Amino acid sequence: MIDQTTPPIQTIPVIDVSSDAYKKKLELAQALADLNTKEKEMKKSGGYGKAYFWSAVLPPIGVFFFIKYVFFGGGEEESRKAGIISLVLTLASILLSFILFAVILNQALSSLPGGDLQMLKDFTSPEKQKELLNLYK
Repeated sequence: MIDQTTPPIQTIPVIDVSSDAYKKKLELAQALADLNTKEKEMKKSGGYGKAYFWSAVLPPIGVFFFIKYVFFGGGEEESRKAGIISLVLTLASILLSFILFAVILNQALSSLPGGDLQMLKDFTSPEKQKELLNLYK
């Protein structure tokens, strides 16, 4: 004969929701969930900060961030906004670079006297070169 004993019945512990220990555990779980969401938000904003920095420092990279956040950002409003800000920073940086280049070039060219250019042209003419050769002899 086969012994057909039934396994012992396991009882599920009853949780007293009015106890202080339960309330503390619940508060801890809520705090951890809040911390998790805040951490995710900080990671996102940190990523956008890097995008803003690189968009201003190296303008072509801003176009990459614009495409990344606007077209591949998952349709989130915040990522679209970050992409547009990256593009605006890129355009402003390019414009500022051109303006600074023009100002520096203008200052460099204005410091050259015009008379020196004419003197150089005079010395390169064939008649003047013969005169200079005679002077050096």
